[in-house]
Amino acid sequence: MLPCQGRGRGFESLPPLPMSKTIKQLQEMMVGQLKRRGFYPKDDKEVLLRLGEEMGEVFEAVRERQSFDDLSHEVVDVFWNLLRFCELKGINLEKSFMEKYEINEKRPLEKEVKDISENA
Repeated sequence: MLPCQGRGRGFESLPPLPMSKTIKQLQEMMVGQLKRRGFYPKDDKEVLLRLGEEMGEVFEAVRERQSFDDLSHEVVDVFWNLLRFCELKGINLEKSFMEKYEINEKRPLEKEVKDISENA
């Protein structure tokens, strides 16, 4: 059970969530929640501004050495806004990720890598 489920906050009717989801399923969950809660931003500029704000909160969490949970939640906020932006623009993130992965795999290396820290 997730912390928000079955705790007297109106979540009792929600089914338990399996932990493994595709990106598309995460997008669908996000859109459903945004619509249920009456907040469904339709302006890509607004979503991009929120994405930038959330990245700032990730930087702040790292700088201030906030808890792992706090940092994790800020990273999820970034991902949430990225999913929303992709949904607004009709970007299939899974497909685009795999396409870009293949492009990068085919890209020639300038030199042989013996120690991955050389590329860091």
